[in-house]
Amino acid sequence: MALSGGLDSSVLLHLLAQLAPSLRFQLSAVHVHHGLSPNADAWAMHCERFAQSLNIPISIHRVSVERQSADGLEAAARRARHAVFAATDCDWIVLAHHRGDQAETLLHRLMRGTGVQGMAGMRECDPARRIVRPLLDVPRSGLETHASAHRLEWIEDESNRDTHFTRNFLRREVLPLWSEKQQGLEANLARAAVLFAEAADLLEALAHEDALRIAPGTAGARQRLADLDEARARNLLRHLLALAGERAPDASWLQEALRQLLTAKDGARPVLGSTALCAWREGFWLEHEVALPQAIAWRGELHLPWAGGELCFTPGVGEGALRISANALVWIKPRVGGEQIRPDASRPSRSIKQLAQEADVPPWQRDVLPCLWCDDRLIWIGGLGADTSARCRPDEEGWRIEWRVSA
Repeated sequence: MALSGGLDSSVLLHLLAQLAPSLRFQLSAVHVHHGLSPNADAWAMHCERFAQSLNIPISIHRVSVERQSADGLEAAARRARHAVFAATDCDWIVLAHHRGDQAETLLHRLMRGTGVQGMAGMRECDPARRIVRPLLDVPRSGLETHASAHRLEWIEDESNRDTHFTRNFLRREVLPLWSEKQQGLEANLARAAVLFAEAADLLEALAHEDALRIAPGTAGARQRLADLDEARARNLLRHLLALAGERAPDASWLQEALRQLLTAKDGARPVLGSTALCAWREGFWLEHEVALPQAIAWRGELHLPWAGGELCFTPGVGEGALRISANALVWIKPRVGGEQIRPDASRPSRSIKQLAQEADVPPWQRDVLPCLWCDDRLIWIGGLGADTSARCRPDEEGWRIEWRVSA
């Protein structure tokens, strides 16, 4: 479990250490040393001593936190901490968030205009990240009672008093004042999180059903997306972007992206993070952003990276193989404009633009097509074909080339 050394995690480790023998689970502790406080070394030593007093193994991980992060120091420290958790070899990471933390989370996210998924707060069980929060419905006062009864010692992070941080401001000033006016506020907020979580799960299930029916990447997907009402279509796009690992988009971006996908006649490609929502002809799909490739010399390698995928070279004979002289200078380059090949002996040479239009390749994908040059001749374009002059005769040895595009 994650041990910061504060009240919450100290109580949780003590409880788990008591339960481990009877429930027969293996328990260990992990402490993340953020290096943000002059007391960080002392905290790490305290955690080590405390874990040893319970006969629990502990590991200390020093991390580097991005102090000038655009989304703030708290978020940067959280990312560094969760990166350690993700790399930890265990079945579950147990965190000590309690009911007060949940209330703060709801208010914090509400201030930022979050949606239903965000208002679900922290989940008690998060299988995707192997996280469990068993104290999420326990008030801090209950933890204090347990700590006092067992004479537990814990550390106090001095940064928790700094109300410059939004969470500290909510915890120390907003929630106490509000609780004076509203009895049971913390419990009410925790209950609201449960209800939001149920609603979020229903929206997720609906989006999953819509994704199966609309089948992005298949023929007619764009029209099937248009057949949904707008709220349901936006829900589907949020779902697909989340599966791609992207953060939740704000409402205005999502609305504009949906408009483009449904109305753009020449294709659309709104980008969020490293993922693009693409609409072309009657199709609709997601794809990852790739950097424009740089020219690569080929010296007989069987595999070369290209635009997030790879080029595969296999020796071959006859049809489908290309004649490449052993002494030739061979380069793979992106197009620059004006290049032509003649894939059909019965027709004249044609430009990449013409061939791409015939092959129904969207405009934004044309710039990353691999173009293979043999000396000063363009002889092959990935996905579009090879020049007739470079094709092997039936008994002639050459190379078969395949461009494998990552999903």
